[in-house]
Amino acid sequence: MTVNIDALKRTFREGRHAEAIAQCEALCRQDPANHEIARLCATMNALAGNHGRALELLLRIRNPDDENADVLFNIGMCERELKNFEGAARYFGIYTDRFPGSSDGWASLAECRFQLNAFDEGVALADRAIKLDPSSLAAWTVRGNCQKALRQFDQALASYGRANQIAPTGETCFNAGLVLLESGKPQEAIASFSQAIKLAPDLAGLRVARGDTLHQLGKTQEAVADYQAALALAPADAETLKKATLCLLEAGRGEQALQVCRDLLKDHPDNLTARLGAEWILSQLVPLWHVPMMNEPERNQAFHDGLARLVTPDKVVLEIGTGSGLLAMMAARLGARKVVSCEAVGLVAATARRIIERNRYQDRVTVLAKPSHAVQLGKDLAAPADILVHEIFSSELLGEGVLPAIEDAKARLLKPDGEILPSSASIMIALVGGDALGKNLHVGESFGFDLGDFNAIHPKKRPLYREDLAPVLLSDDIEAFRFDFSRQAAFPPEKKELRITARRSGLCYGLIQWIRIDLVEGVRFENHPSRPRQVSNWQHTIYGFDAPVQIEEGSVVRVTAMHDRSRPWFQLAA
Repeated sequence: MTVNIDALKRTFREGRHAEAIAQCEALCRQDPANHEIARLCATMNALAGNHGRALELLLRIRNPDDENADVLFNIGMCERELKNFEGAARYFGIYTDRFPGSSDGWASLAECRFQLNAFDEGVALADRAIKLDPSSLAAWTVRGNCQKALRQFDQALASYGRANQIAPTGETCFNAGLVLLESGKPQEAIASFSQAIKLAPDLAGLRVARGDTLHQLGKTQEAVADYQAALALAPADAETLKKATLCLLEAGRGEQALQVCRDLLKDHPDNLTARLGAEWILSQLVPLWHVPMMNEPERNQAFHDGLARLVTPDKVVLEIGTGSGLLAMMAARLGARKVVSCEAVGLVAATARRIIERNRYQDRVTVLAKPSHAVQLGKDLAAPADILVHEIFSSELLGEGVLPAIEDAKARLLKPDGEILPSSASIMIALVGGDALGKNLHVGESFGFDLGDFNAIHPKKRPLYREDLAPVLLSDDIEAFRFDFSRQAAFPPEKKELRITARRSGLCYGLIQWIRIDLVEGVRFENHPSRPRQVSNWQHTIYGFDAPVQIEEGSVVRVTAMHDRSRPWFQLAA
């Protein structure tokens, strides 16, 4: 049978791989004894990535009694590509026995030993290859890889250096970068990774490695650029997307992190990691309490009534914490001459501007996309304001940095005789019990088993999101801490002991905490736990005791109360 081998090879070289392989396979079936066709078919399959089929054909034509160097070597290569390193080492071992003068054989055997974690043996085999051919790129590369694995960093760098003198590759530059990083030389590692990227620009892992190193050095923007480049090459790489977004969030660039996810979704709308990542980032930038806060009528009415008592047509209002722009628009509608509102989260600020424009108050309300401490008098605010409005309270009152924000704004941005709304606020507590609440705070016997030891690892402080647990107040309301924003200029940390008298007997699980806000004299908002609400952004917080305490009416419970300006804490006094 006459076969036009050159025509088959030409078809394959032209990129018509499937066509050439199909023709070659047909010829193999017609003439199974034709080793030349079988070898050509094996070569085509191997080049096309069909290593299993290539191996099958090569094993069929191999003659152990009369080894063919190419056939034997390529069997080892196919086994290696199939990740069968034990099998590959076996065939390369046979190859080096039969053809000991082949540097490639020793280098390939060294690679197998490296993959099988026999690093010392890998170095020795690489040295044999180098002795036969000092210009063997494969031998110097695998030698460096084995030395790197043995943490012989100086030797590994020398091996990679020789490999790069022969022919620089992305692999050797990348591995040299990893060695430099392990050696505590991040700047040199970045240079090596950069060289690797030039040599192999389509390998996403190189970008990730450089991005990780840049992130460690605090070069956030450069790191993110590398992560984004890696994502362009490998959009499904969830870990890289997480690195990019977390890197930006750590640097306070949450909106850019969100944009990274959204940019990826434009081209890959089904990328679930990007979809969920965008939602998670939004939850960090725009906490879920925003919407309940906007919809809470009692809170809104209290702020409106307070503003109505202070706002007149000649007043300039400065607001800390724009949110949706609701309070700023209230002040404008009540007649304020000018309202300047600042919002630290750019995404929220941009949304507030749209809301204000939709409601046609853009002429009197200006939203600054910056925190209050960055507001500049004479630039952002023409002159000190007449009224300072703030609503940056957490459920524990202090968690959103309200104290330093008011200290700064009062000193820099408010007239000496200016008004502050709310004028004061208090952290309120009471002893608390109740069976339904207790089952969510403490465990004893359950289903016939004593589970009490679990209480030791259960957090003592927890938000109370549910309104159906019917907490029973066992004492009067206690004002633990009061912050007079109008009269005080500074708010230092505090620690005190409170003596709380029980007004009813019962099993006390700890303390329940809420907040009281005095907008102006006679206008108060309080999320008291005795009044369940359908909508609320401020939750109650429970500070549990180590174990429930049985208290009797008239008895006194000593409680240690403290705050560090950003968090309160309550516990039974020692």
